[in-house]
Amino acid sequence: MKSGKACIYLAVILLLALCISCTSREEKSEKAAPQKTQGALKPDSQKLLALLPEDNAVPGWVRGSEVRFFAPDDLFEYINGAAENYLIYGFEEVVTTEYKNSQKASEAVVEVYRMQDPRNAFGIYASELNPDSEFLQIGSEGYIGGTALHFWSGPYYSKITVFQESADLKQEMKLFAQRLSEKMGVSEATLPGIESLPAKDRIPHSVRYLPKDILGQTYLTQGFEARYRKGSSEFKLIVATPGDSEAAKEAIARYRQFTSSSGSVLRDLTSPADGGFLGKDSYYGNMAALRIGNRIVIALGGPSPEFALSQASASLK
Repeated sequence: MKSGKACIYLAVILLLALCISCTSREEKSEKAAPQKTQGALKPDSQKLLALLPEDNAVPGWVRGSEVRFFAPDDLFEYINGAAENYLIYGFEEVVTTEYKNSQKASEAVVEVYRMQDPRNAFGIYASELNPDSEFLQIGSEGYIGGTALHFWSGPYYSKITVFQESADLKQEMKLFAQRLSEKMGVSEATLPGIESLPAKDRIPHSVRYLPKDILGQTYLTQGFEARYRKGSSEFKLIVATPGDSEAAKEAIARYRQFTSSSGSVLRDLTSPADGGFLGKDSYYGNMAALRIGNRIVIALGGPSPEFALSQASASLK
């Protein structure tokens, strides 16, 4: 009798353990791959979904059944190691899915990231690009290398990835990018603020957008930087817009104080524009900082402070 009761108790315990295990696996599965049905999507998510190519938009390629969305709160579950960088650049949402073609040796993964605005879409694109890649005129700009193609257009940053490297799949990635770009429409030719960086002597594909903490300073925000080469000299130009004129005035004063404490200030300037200072940066060497209204221009490097000043002055136009 006791043996029969013990068997019943054991069976109940095993059944409960099995139920708990199944529930736990289901919860983990749901958490690892958050999805939304099309009917439950918010308008912005529906617009993102509509950018994905339809079946056979790229001949022979059919979209898989699973379409996943990730927002800022769960982006770490999708790209754990890189999520923080995307959040810095104003990440809002990503949609991703796989496409299959029975005649091809690899699937193609398509990701479309919606960023806060075009500047941030360019920013995350530029932060990940390899300057040795093959650059493409897709969207605003794109590049392809190995098994991946990346491009940006308007507020969108897109990636197409395959799992084998071949000339055939390379052409297929380009077709996917073209279809995405067509749906995104014509993007802006230039970004506000980037026009202050002179094109002359600029190293190709060296422009970056820095939303905050420029040169490690919290008060220097919303800026573009580029690297230049003139003769045997290399230098960097930064154009930051930390707010209105008063905010810029305060920021350049704080940057002067920082330069004085970590390097040296050689001379204060009342012109050109609203003035600034020349100095020696502890890392870059010769430098010049100028303000014009709500903009701050910083030149770093080169053979002399006067050379840095001439380069900074060129960005005031």
